[in-house]
Amino acid sequence: MTIDFIYLISSILGIFLGTQWVSVLLFFAIEWAMVDFYKLGTFENATSILDKLTNFFMMVFLGSGYFLYKKFSGQKWLVRKLSMFIALCLQGIISIIIYYLLTVPLNLIVDQL
Repeated sequence: MTIDFIYLISSILGIFLGTQWVSVLLFFAIEWAMVDFYKLGTFENATSILDKLTNFFMMVFLGSGYFLYKKFSGQKWLVRKLSMFIALCLQGIISIIIYYLLTVPLNLIVDQL
């Protein structure tokens, strides 16, 4: 039971970190389509619970990509692409480090059981 729970936690963490990296990759590769998709999928002035829930899920799954796009959107195209590529590489490395820092103690717990 504990082994399955720890496996589930590490899988969810890996999926979340991977999704954030993929969102940055998509905004790097096809930024105009992803911006339109993000704006189409969110509500600007969310009033109902369903609208706020939709905005929350879009922010969770595409949050880092859209955040970095907005941060670099004032730059020229080449500089923006270079900045997004550097951010993509750094986020990938940081995600791998965070994943291993959080799953190594969990794996030690599994090994002791």
